[in-house]
Amino acid sequence: MRRETIAVQIGEVVLSSEQPVLVQSMLNTSTLDTEACVEQSIRIIEAGGQLVRITAPGVKEAENLKNIRDILRERSYTVPLSADIHFSPAAALVAARYVEKVRINPGNFVDKRATFQNLVYTEEEYAAELQQLKCKFTEFLDECRRHHTAVRIGTNHGSLSDRIMSRYGNTPAGMVEATMEYLRICQEIGFDQVVISLKSSDCRIMVEAVRLLVKEMEKAGMKYPLHLGVTEAGEGEDGRIRSAVGIGCLLNEGIGDTIRVSLTEAPEQEIPVARTLIGLCRPMYQPGRLYAMGRSTKPVIVADISASEVVDEKAIRQLDFYENKEIDPALGVRLEAGAKSPEMIYTEALGPELTKLPSALRIIVPSRNLDMAHVYHRGACPLVSRNEFMQKKLPEQGGTVFVEIVKKEEIDLKFIEQLRKTERVFIVLTLSQPDYHLWHEMYRLLQQAGITHEIILKTKVKTADKERAALQIAAHTGGLFIDRIPYGLWITASQEENIAFTLNLSRNILQSAGLRRYKTEFVSCPGCGRTLYNLEEAVAKVKGAFSHLSKLKIAIMGCIVNGPGEMGDADYGYVGAGNGKVNLYKGRKMVRAAVPEQQAIAALEQLIRENGDWCDRSE
Repeated sequence: MRRETIAVQIGEVVLSSEQPVLVQSMLNTSTLDTEACVEQSIRIIEAGGQLVRITAPGVKEAENLKNIRDILRERSYTVPLSADIHFSPAAALVAARYVEKVRINPGNFVDKRATFQNLVYTEEEYAAELQQLKCKFTEFLDECRRHHTAVRIGTNHGSLSDRIMSRYGNTPAGMVEATMEYLRICQEIGFDQVVISLKSSDCRIMVEAVRLLVKEMEKAGMKYPLHLGVTEAGEGEDGRIRSAVGIGCLLNEGIGDTIRVSLTEAPEQEIPVARTLIGLCRPMYQPGRLYAMGRSTKPVIVADISASEVVDEKAIRQLDFYENKEIDPALGVRLEAGAKSPEMIYTEALGPELTKLPSALRIIVPSRNLDMAHVYHRGACPLVSRNEFMQKKLPEQGGTVFVEIVKKEEIDLKFIEQLRKTERVFIVLTLSQPDYHLWHEMYRLLQQAGITHEIILKTKVKTADKERAALQIAAHTGGLFIDRIPYGLWITASQEENIAFTLNLSRNILQSAGLRRYKTEFVSCPGCGRTLYNLEEAVAKVKGAFSHLSKLKIAIMGCIVNGPGEMGDADYGYVGAGNGKVNLYKGRKMVRAAVPEQQAIAALEQLIRENGDWCDRSE
């Protein structure tokens, strides 16, 4: 059940909670290259895209939308087109005549380009800008009404105006107020063919902003449909998992009527990912829902190596443990944890390799294997069922116990009472099929009973389709980690060759939720007609040069529309400037302008070195 919305007519398509979630993408060709736009639109449509967005940075590009539309209609493609407008109300007025929907950005439709300085506005100055906004936006809405054109109010975290940031900061609250200013005008003049989006490259900010907006709209009696997306999600597995964490969380909460998975890849490749993600979520909207915020700010990973018949060097090597140069007098060579090592491992096989593992590592074993496990590692802990826990079949000498709960009904009064009497217990909530809502219900039962034991989410990869499995697990666990509820994540696989996959997936989910940093984080936009260089090639070059700098966040952006804002929490930025040139940023500050693209990688390395953030690759 999705959040109830009004119907918005976009050409032949109706967008509302009564219709399936609509999938869309955006062209990355020049809007003035008519044939290239037509051909890429067709590829998106034939991949299953139900709406095609095209940038129109100026009036000239907006005028050419008519040619693109006419050729598509001549070729019998009737999928609606949406114009993407920044900084140009004049272009928006032109576009409204030719396409079925126009997207404007509250941060730069009327307000000046943000400087990201701490500016102070008097009440009179603030009110004057609001009045100018109302005049320009009302003029645009009147034109849309004349041509039966729908509107998307698309607010980006990276492009809030100085005026909004002067009062709300660069925050989810600022995103919501920037949006509500425009929605109040729509409501005042009776224009309801409106779709809304609030996007960020940070999943936490995106989710918080959308939840807050829904709450504010409920207060105001507004039921506009919502478009979901994580901007600058990136490419490959990183982009897919980041999108699944943010979009999947909200889809499961019954929020969202259309989505775009923004990947730095060919636009048509976004479509099957989006369609799969929609199919994997279970929408359940709860009006007035209160979102519990947990305390787990640095969740752990349980590495499940139970698919390995023996604990040997191969199994250990996958976990990022390496030999310590110092030799223990009693135990010989010991292993040391690397940056990606899990904090816990689960094994059903035992062997002398366990003696080499760091003493701080928690080793979990089936309760039946505990005595033998203690031969090799005194810190081994048992995994017990609820029945074993209730029958007090626990280690005689005490120690930490992991209690596995496999269904909601097991969390009853007797279990709660036993938990209260037992210290050092981790609760493992195990679902064979990941389910955001069922995990929430199990957590709520524990929370209502006042149980504060740490919770670990456990689920299993059950399909050979790794991308599908990754999207499903990320969509159903990501929101819980965004809300800091679980203490840990435990993904298991039945085949030994999938151990590395489950570990990498766990790391990607926690990093996408903004709680851990296991590798360099690359933020890259999907590209559009404003992109001023080959973005996919640039991403590949930047990743190749800097992926070993695991503590950094680096943004690769196609242009400056959202670049400086979305790079706000990035350490460094690499932004196309046109004519084969690149601008380099430290945070939001541009420090090198118009660097020739052939020299840009070396220049960025020099900048990173100058700021003391460089380290050489380890052998």
